[in-house]
Amino acid sequence: MERTAIILAGGNSSRMGEDKGLMLIDGKPMIQHVIDTVKGVVENVIIITNNSAYEKFGFLVIPDEIKGKGPLGGIYTGLLHSTTQLNLVLSCDIPYVNASLLNLLVSHSEGSDITIVKKDEVTHQLMGVFSKKCLIPFKNAIDNDELKLISLFKKQNLNVIDGSQYSSRLFTNVNKKDDIRA
Repeated sequence: MERTAIILAGGNSSRMGEDKGLMLIDGKPMIQHVIDTVKGVVENVIIITNNSAYEKFGFLVIPDEIKGKGPLGGIYTGLLHSTTQLNLVLSCDIPYVNASLLNLLVSHSEGSDITIVKKDEVTHQLMGVFSKKCLIPFKNAIDNDELKLISLFKKQNLNVIDGSQYSSRLFTNVNKKDDIRA
């Protein structure tokens, strides 16, 4: 079954002070690390951002359909423009994610609307597989300004898989310049 990666790069980067997806880690933009990983797992890539600088990566770049709705708005936009039923959603600020973890998510997604991973009692809501079935409930949540992801996810057919066998580094979210230096 064909799959699409929806990479969310539309955050304000307020803690970083500049567009974090374009910041260099190990000599290449943070989002490039994510793109390099997903290319082995999916057939299509969509980048959700309002910054046209992301067009240089050679994939479809789409601005938020409904502005100011945070990650939920980004996921909704990606699902709306995706041509596949299965969609791997990732934020652009997880440069250490690997294909093994993404393949685990995909392999456990059958029969679920949303499949996310849990590591050390923390669910990672911007690292998961989302079905196109989520479009209508996500749009309704946006219309009602109910933007808290995990609350919405729990109203769907949610599958939370155990990621304890993976290194914590794979889940590292780079939000500050100190995170890059570390």
